[in-house]
Formats: sequence, structure tokens, C-alpha cells
Amino acid sequence: MSNSRKTYSANEQLLLYTQVEGICPICTKPLYYEKNGQIHKKYEIAHIYPLNPTPKEVELLKNEKRLSIDVNSLDNVIPLCPDCHEKFDKPRTIEEYRMLYKIKESLIQKSKIMNTYSYFNIEDEIRVVLQKLNLESGELAKLEYTALKVEQKSDNTLPLLLKKQIINDVTEYFKFIQSIFVEIDKECPEKFNTLAMQIKGFYYKCRQTTQSQEDIYHSIVAWIHNKTGKYSLRACEIIVSFFIQDCEVFS
Repeated sequence: MSNSRKTYSANEQLLLYTQVEGICPICTKPLYYEKNGQIHKKYEIAHIYPLNPTPKEVELLKNEKRLSIDVNSLDNVIPLCPDCHEKFDKPRTIEEYRMLYKIKESLIQKSKIMNTYSYFNIEDEIRVVLQKLNLESGELAKLEYTALKVEQKSDNTLPLLLKKQIINDVTEYFKFIQSIFVEIDKECPEKFNTLAMQIKGFYYKCRQTTQSQEDIYHSIVAWIHNKTGKYSLRACEIIVSFFIQDCEVFS
């Protein structure tokens, strides 16, 4: 018995469209076009695991992981531009299935974490640190490499290039950020501990969704960035590196 293709509601399509940020996740073309002053969609809802697989596809994918048993589940579909949809379906390959599976899995994880943003607050003083980082000039006192904890705390889910960036940020900025928090604590005692607990709380929430240190790092950066009015993404990266060294993250 074949499966019927579901007609997704406008709200469901909006959720899927927002999840891929309005671009085809394979080729990055926009999933809309403008004509006569109106916006029109330019995407198709693709099934990652086939809606009605052929015997050949059943055999091809028999040992592959699935995002949902229900083929019409929102977890098993993704908006693609018409060209990429056709290429993905005909002919279906293991490599492309795994690629789209991984993309969608990452999008699902990101959505779950973003949906918790409203439950996790962060003190306004974090903006003070971001602003001072952005205005910083001159030579900084560096942390000794032997004092770094990143090497001991990282695992194989943290890419080498990102680990090197974190280590460099800790080496360059740890003492500078620490001095800012010392000044903040003089004016408002225990403010640093409050911030540290908030960072740690969000870190543990991320851990409930993914064990990837790379994904957790980017999720915390994005959370701080959004919670602080998107002031400076680079400063947020440096802040997260500080809290990795200070043991609130990857602990």
C-alpha cells in the first residue's frame, strides 16, 4: 500500500522555510522570487527518506538511519529548489541521502535549541564585556599556554581549526575579560557567578540535544549574540572561549 503525499499547511511550510533560512540547503539559491511587487515561493517539499521507495531504494537505504518512521513527518522533509529536488530524487544515492540527512538533523537540533532561548536569560552586564572587547586596542597580557584547559576538555567532535581559534582567543583575551568581570563584581557582587551559572545552564540544555562540541560552541555563541541584540558575533565567540577555559562550557 502506497503512502499519500501530505499537503503541508501554510504554518508548516513557514516553519520548514524558516528552518533553512529561506535558501536551498544544497545549492544556497533563494527559495522565493519577486514579480510584480509580490513574493512567490520557489521550492518543493522534498522527502529525505522516499515517500514511496522503489524496491531498489528500499534495498539501497535498508541500513541507513531515518529521522522519522513517518515519512510525512516534518522531520523527514525539507524545502529544496526544484533543480536540487529533482537531482536528489533521480537517481537517489547513498551519498546524497547521508548529506541531506545530516543537514536536516543539524537543522532539527538548531531549532530545538533556539526554541529554548526564551527560557534562558543572561545578565545585561555581558553587553559591557562585549563592548569593551570591541573597543579594546593595544597589547594585552596573555595567558600562559600551559594554563590552558581547552586541550584537556576537547574531544574529536571539536574540529582542529575551531579548537585552534578557541585556544588563541583564550590566550589573547582571558586575562582581559577576567579583569572586566573583577570590576563588574566590585560594583555588583556575585554578578560574575550569576553570569557563569546562566552560561552553564544553557550549556547543559544544549547537551540534552547534541553531544557535538562544535554544535554546542556555535549554539552558545548564537544564543549570546541573539540575547545581546546581535552586537558583535566575534566578541561573542571570544566570550564563549573564555567560559570554556573557566569551565562553564565543555566541563
